[in-house]
Amino acid sequence: MMLWWLIACGGAEPSDPTRSEGLPVPAVARVSEVGGAAPSPPAETVAAHVDLHVDTPTQMVRRNVGLDDPALESGLDDMRAGGTNVVVEVLWPPREPATPAAWAAQVERLFAKVEAEDKRLDSVAIARTPTEARAILAAHQTAMLVSIEGAHGIEAGGVASLAGLHARGLSLIGLTWTFSNHFAGSSGDAPAGASAGTGLTADGRALVAAANALGVVIDVSHASDATTMEACALSSAPVIASHSDADGVHAHARNLSDDAIRCIAQKGGVIGLNFHATFVGQPANVAKVADHADYLKKLGGAGVVALGSDYDGLITTPAGLTDAGDLPSLWDELRRRGWSESDVRGAQGENFMRAWQAVIDRATH
Repeated sequence: MMLWWLIACGGAEPSDPTRSEGLPVPAVARVSEVGGAAPSPPAETVAAHVDLHVDTPTQMVRRNVGLDDPALESGLDDMRAGGTNVVVEVLWPPREPATPAAWAAQVERLFAKVEAEDKRLDSVAIARTPTEARAILAAHQTAMLVSIEGAHGIEAGGVASLAGLHARGLSLIGLTWTFSNHFAGSSGDAPAGASAGTGLTADGRALVAAANALGVVIDVSHASDATTMEACALSSAPVIASHSDADGVHAHARNLSDDAIRCIAQKGGVIGLNFHATFVGQPANVAKVADHADYLKKLGGAGVVALGSDYDGLITTPAGLTDAGDLPSLWDELRRRGWSESDVRGAQGENFMRAWQAVIDRATH
C-alpha cells in the first residue's frame, strides 16, 4: 500500500504518527496543506448543507410514495427540520437479477422517479452544477443531485453512455457497490491473500477519464483499497467517498484506510460520514460518529470532512441520528469538541461544494 501512496499522492512516505486523544496524527495532515477549513460563503449566499448519499429513490419506488412522504428517513420534512438543503439522490441497481439489462432498467426506473419529483414538487429542483445548486437554495428550494451507486449500472451502455446520463442530470458516479464489476474492484469481495482487492480495469480507467472530461464526480465508497488509490492517482480532479467511515476508528472492509483518507484529502476530495451502525462501530451513537469526523480531520484536514448518511438505505441508524431531522445533534457534538464554525460549515456541505466546483472547473467538455 505504501507504493500506492507514493504513486497516488506524490509525496514522501508519511512519518510515524503520534497520538492525541487516542487517534493518530500524521505529520502530513496540516489543514493548510490539504484543502483546509471550508471558506466562509459570501454573506448573500445560503450555506449548503449537503447529504452526499441517500437511498430515498429506492424507497420511493418500492413504496410508491413521493419525497414528501413522512415515513422516509430523508423526506422533505425531516430534511427541512435538520437543515439539509442539498441532497444526493442515489440510483442503486441491486446485484440481482445480475444482468446489465436489469441494472440499466433499475437505473432508469429510479432516475425517472427523481425527475418526476422534480416536476411534481415546487420545493425541489435537480442541480447539475454548484452554480445551479446555489440558485436553487437562493430560491428557498432543496437542490437534488443525482448519482449512480455502482458503475455496473452503466455496463449495458458502457462508458459512452455516461455522456447521455450526464446531460440528463447525473452529477456523480460510484465506481463499485458491494461486488467487483466490469470497471473496478470492490471492498466487498477482495480476493484471498490480497486485502487491498483488485483495482481498476482498462474500462474503469476509461470511465475515470470520461467522468473527468464531463465534470462528473468520481465516488470511491464501496471500492477496494486498490481501486481507491488507483482512482486517486489517475483522476485529474478531486475524488470523493460519498458514504464511508474510517478504518482507524472501527475496522471494517467498507471503511477507509489511512492511506486512502490522506489521498482523497490531498486530491481535494471529501469523505461523507456514513451512519450505518455496522460501519460506525459500538456504541453506535452521535459521539461515535463524531469520533470518525475527528479522525478524518486529523488525518486529512478539516476540508476532507463531509456527510453521507445512507438514510433510507435500510441501515441501522446510530442512537440520536434516526433521520435527517436529527442532524443538528452531530454538528452540536462537533462544536462541543472544539470544532470552529468554519470547520462545521465545511462538514455540513461547503467542503463538498468546493470539491464539486473543482471537478466542474477541470472538465474539458
